[in-house]
Amino acid sequence: MGTPCWRLGHGSAPRWGRQAGASLQGRKRRRSQRWLRAALPARGSAGGAMGASAAAEMEGLSQRCPLLPAAQGCPRAGRAALLLVVTLSLLMYPVLRSLTLQLHSAITGSYISGTHSIAFINCLNEQIAKDIARAIMDKKLAAYVNILPKSSALYFWEGELEESTEILLLVKTRTSKIGELSNYVRSIHPFEIPETISLPIDQGNPLYLKWLEESVPQD
Repeated sequence: MGTPCWRLGHGSAPRWGRQAGASLQGRKRRRSQRWLRAALPARGSAGGAMGASAAAEMEGLSQRCPLLPAAQGCPRAGRAALLLVVTLSLLMYPVLRSLTLQLHSAITGSYISGTHSIAFINCLNEQIAKDIARAIMDKKLAAYVNILPKSSALYFWEGELEESTEILLLVKTRTSKIGELSNYVRSIHPFEIPETISLPIDQGNPLYLKWLEESVPQD
């Protein structure tokens, strides 16, 4: 048999293998250099060249990999859903708070602050005060009405300081009935602008407050 045209050295690769490897490394090096020259801006160019090159590259990438319509709409849909949840929470907060307080009161038997109120109604004389108080009770708009003694009052009317005497009614009722009470008093009161104001009852005798609740029908 003939002798091979290449020889093996001690611990060395075949000659043709070394030549092929060097050729492959050279091609890789030249390809890397060409890529760097294409990627980097020319020496001495303005700094905006790099930004323009990057923008062009990103534009090309976006054209090659366009977003799906559903993916483009996801952020907007998410913001709309979040806004809807926040709006509903704000609208439902008074109702949820009221239900929570009523449930807590039913379980613990405690009084919910502000459930009942005291309304103040001024009357010209004792007879008018009695008539209005009886009408309020007949309509079941209150559980208790105090008719206070006649007292002097000072007030402005049409820019002039006036002085008169009046009777004051203290009406104990549910806070939820204040609007209906005010409208009813305005319809039967002889004054053009009768006084009907109220203050919520914070706390008190639990038994008395419970009696107020049982005496005035709930809405």
